[in-house]
Amino acid sequence: MTKAIYNGEIINAEEAKISIADKGYFFDFAVYTSIKVVQGKIFFPEFHVIRLFESAKLIGIEHGYKEEDVVSWIHKLIKINKIKNALLRIVLIGDPDEEETKLFIFSVGGLTFYPDKFYKQGVKVITFYGERRVPKSKTKDLLMSFIALREAKKQNALESLLIDDKGNIREGTRSNFFAIKQQTIFTPPDDKVLHGITRKIIMEAAKNNFMVKKIDIPLKDIKNYDEIFISSTSMNIMPIKQIDGIVFQTDFKKTRLLGKLFKDYYDKEIFKK
Repeated sequence: MTKAIYNGEIINAEEAKISIADKGYFFDFAVYTSIKVVQGKIFFPEFHVIRLFESAKLIGIEHGYKEEDVVSWIHKLIKINKIKNALLRIVLIGDPDEEETKLFIFSVGGLTFYPDKFYKQGVKVITFYGERRVPKSKTKDLLMSFIALREAKKQNALESLLIDDKGNIREGTRSNFFAIKQQTIFTPPDDKVLHGITRKIIMEAAKNNFMVKKIDIPLKDIKNYDEIFISSTSMNIMPIKQIDGIVFQTDFKKTRLLGKLFKDYYDKEIFKK
């Protein structure tokens, strides 16, 4: 029987439930993170737990969990469920009445693998005008992202890019956004987007080959860049071929280099190659 973790205790997965009357869940007073497990190896659990706690602090969730304990619970769940390849989710639910917080760790199924042609040819994305209310916090306030992603799927696109009220590209509904010009990588400022774990690793892996600048990226200027891409836990680095009706003529040479640098980084850090 598949197991989950609730506040550090092993429970049956079907018992990992929230009451319809739970105030924290009802008010989206909750944060979460998703962690990839490949060949039994967990991708940067410490980074994910630190960001989970930072997200909680940003919206005022008080809790007594410790980073090292949550990381140990992740390892415990991997072992007891004999997980090899999966996506794990951690959900931390606050209590508006400041009585009891809840932390669940559970598997949400197998990994998503995208076709090789997506990485070779690039993908289509669309734009959607809107921005997350607390950009740096990975909260459960997901309605806008759901609607934007649903619209992307209707248009046979992989993702929706969120555009703010000044016309700048912020991020995707489930991804961070990057643009490349010559040997410089551009990505939106830290205070305007989620600090994605893959985003963090890309900037570290790229530092010997590229400069990185965090600036606003206006949608109207997007044709001035050589290449553009998005990143996430499931996609890694995904090149973009088309935004709405704008098609980019590129061979993604620089994005492919970044993909190699990224893979080399996690091969070394995760698989010790």
